[in-house]
Amino acid sequence: MRPGKLYIKILLSFLAVLFTTLLVVFVLFLFQPGKFFSTRLEEYVKARALKVQAVVTAKMRAASDQDLSRNEALQTFIADFGEIMGARIWLAKPDGTVLLKSFPGEIPELGDRLKNQDAVTYEHLILYRQRDLRFYVVIPLAFPTGEPGRLHILFSRPEGPLHPRRGFGFGLLIIGLLAALLIIPVSRIITSRLERLRQSAQTLAEGNLAHRAVVRGKDEIGELARAFNRMADKLETMIVGGKELTANISHELRTPLTRIRIAEEMLREKAGSGSPDYERHLDAIREDVEELDRLIGRILELSKMDLQDAPLNFTAFDPAELLRGLLQRFQTVCEHKELEVTTDLSGPSSFSGDKEALTTALLNILDNAVKFTPEKGRISLRLHSTAGTLEISLTNTFGKLPEEELVKIFDPFHRSDRLQATGSGLGLAIAKKIIERHGGRIGAYNVEEGLEIRITL
Repeated sequence: MRPGKLYIKILLSFLAVLFTTLLVVFVLFLFQPGKFFSTRLEEYVKARALKVQAVVTAKMRAASDQDLSRNEALQTFIADFGEIMGARIWLAKPDGTVLLKSFPGEIPELGDRLKNQDAVTYEHLILYRQRDLRFYVVIPLAFPTGEPGRLHILFSRPEGPLHPRRGFGFGLLIIGLLAALLIIPVSRIITSRLERLRQSAQTLAEGNLAHRAVVRGKDEIGELARAFNRMADKLETMIVGGKELTANISHELRTPLTRIRIAEEMLREKAGSGSPDYERHLDAIREDVEELDRLIGRILELSKMDLQDAPLNFTAFDPAELLRGLLQRFQTVCEHKELEVTTDLSGPSSFSGDKEALTTALLNILDNAVKFTPEKGRISLRLHSTAGTLEISLTNTFGKLPEEELVKIFDPFHRSDRLQATGSGLGLAIAKKIIERHGGRIGAYNVEEGLEIRITL
């Protein structure tokens, strides 16, 4: 599963805090314990070097009449000390001539390296501190012959643990990596619960009112899930109650309408060749009954779309053929009003959508256009596709509307003051619901020719 944005933010935030903390700890260590360790180690080396100087001086005095190269006691001491301390020791004249040494082989070349090191001069010695825990000590002394000489001691880097700074830094790095690895499952636990909550919200938004979030826990996310479920309970109660109320009202309205229709038919049968006024009143009753029946049907249809009871049935069809068939239904009315109808149906030959639902939406839009276009007006229907979208444009010569009206005409039961024709005010609202359920957009626009209804799918 691809990590979500929240997961990445939690992980990066934790890592930033973690490594900032580790960096501060390491810097503080350099200035306090690390410095203290280096100072104590330097004092330890200096003390050992002074002891070597004292012993070497004592052994040279004890055999002052003996050549240094034959002083076995001194040779043994230098070799033993060098082995015990892990150091290289040699006695040399000022010109570099080596008289005694504790190791086989050549004298280490240290000249170039020592130039880059800081020297610490004490009363009886010069100490060079190496970065890798090595110390080089030079101690001036006098040979038994009175000739000046130097005692050289090179303390090698001890085997085993790293320098405390490096060791401490390496330890902090290991701790940081382990903590970073541990935060990954922790972040997953948090974000996975939020992901389940998001999926529950999406399921509820798709119309499944019985769905509830399953997110356990007594923390803030668990409380959020329980609040979400309480909201879903109330929402389901309100929507289902509204749905039942709409259905009940519609049923109660249709019952007297049915009785009125039956009474009208019976009166018409008994009237026979009655007066014209009698027939005219009966016709008015029938028209009102039919209008109320259509209104109730549309209310039920709009209510079902709000709840999204029925899923859309997507199939492939020819949108141009669908529009041509719908225009045929209005041919008689257009001829009666002498309307000029032009079409440009050059769109794709195949489109996937719920054909029945889109038929309802387009019928409502065409019905509005034919109904509100003045006599001898013009209607233009255009179909084309661009960049993977299907656009249907219907323009008529109805006068321009105020900008606020362009949005309100899609509201249920809204009717403009300029519209004198009868109607429920639900046709465009139903069309808008159907288009939006297809993931499309619908809008009204004032154009030069009049009013345009534009659909994008």
